[in-house]
Amino acid sequence: MKKLVMATLASYVALMATNYLVHSVLLASDYAAIPASHRSLEGIMHRFWAMAIGQLFFAAAFAYVYQRGAESKSWLAQGIRYAFVITFLTVVPYSLSEYVVYLVPYQLAIKWMVAGAIQLAIMGLIVAAIYKDRSA
Repeated sequence: MKKLVMATLASYVALMATNYLVHSVLLASDYAAIPASHRSLEGIMHRFWAMAIGQLFFAAAFAYVYQRGAESKSWLAQGIRYAFVITFLTVVPYSLSEYVVYLVPYQLAIKWMVAGAIQLAIMGLIVAAIYKDRSA
């Protein structure tokens, strides 16, 4: 249970930090070019609590599923493989759905997928590193 809590919190911090980097820094100009597709910054901040809770649930599920399926193999390879699978389970379908539903250019959907894959790779490595010594 201790490792699950540690993996959840560490992956949550990584997820929130990389979300800020991706969406508030790297993609800021992409979002500025399509202002009608998003809420105002004030509107987003008013609802930020909901995103924070949702991301915590995601981080907890991410860590829990990894824990249940981890094998006695290289933690590095497992972390990358796990991130790859979860990317195709979550990021790719979500990004494609957002592209269909909202008024965003396909280039932005591609950037979401690439950024999401990198985020999940970071999270996968963090969680795998925490679980690498299953005896502790």
